[in-house]
Amino acid sequence: MTTDSADGLTWVREEAPVWDADKSRVIGGAPEGAFVLGFEDGQALPGDWWAVRDADDEVVGYGRLDTTWGGDAEILLAVAPDRQESGIGTFILDKLDDEAAARGINYVHNRIGDHERRDLVHDWLVVRGFRGPIDGDLRKRVGIKHETGSSTRRQGEAYDVSLDPADQAPGREEQGGYVNVEEHQY
Repeated sequence: MTTDSADGLTWVREEAPVWDADKSRVIGGAPEGAFVLGFEDGQALPGDWWAVRDADDEVVGYGRLDTTWGGDAEILLAVAPDRQESGIGTFILDKLDDEAAARGINYVHNRIGDHERRDLVHDWLVVRGFRGPIDGDLRKRVGIKHETGSSTRRQGEAYDVSLDPADQAPGREEQGGYVNVEEHQY
C-alpha cells in the first residue's frame, strides 16, 4: 500500500482491487446511470485503484486509472455522496493526473454516464481542462494544471481550448504519442 497525504486526505493505492462495501457505498451512491455497476462483493476489478481516506480513516472517494488504451488512460473518480462539493473530487483528479504523468500517459479520458447531474459533471470537468461533447469521451492532456477559481467565462461563451506548446507533456508528436485534439474531431 502506498500513500500520499494532503489537506487531511490520504491517497492509498489498492494492490489487488476488489468490489467491496466501501466501493458500493461511494460509487453506488452516485446518481442512477452515472456508472455501470455489475460487480459482486469480492470480484476483482480492472485497472489501478486508489481510495481516498479522510483524517478519520473513512473512505470518502475513489480514483481509477485504466491504462489498457496504449498512450491514453480512462479514469473514474467518485466521491461519497455526503462529501461532494468539498474538494475531494479535485484532489482525486489531481492525483490521477500525477499517476498518469508518472506512467508517461498522454491523455486521460472519461465518459459521463446519462444521469441527472450530467451537465454539472461535464462543466466541472471542462473547467479542469477536459474537452469533448457531453455525450462522448472527454479528454485532457496529462500534466496541464488549470486554475478553477479564475474563470471569467460567461454562460454561452466558448471555453479557451488553446494549448501553449510548453504545456504539452509528457508525449510529443515526434515520439508518436502526441495528438492535438483540437485538430481532430472525435
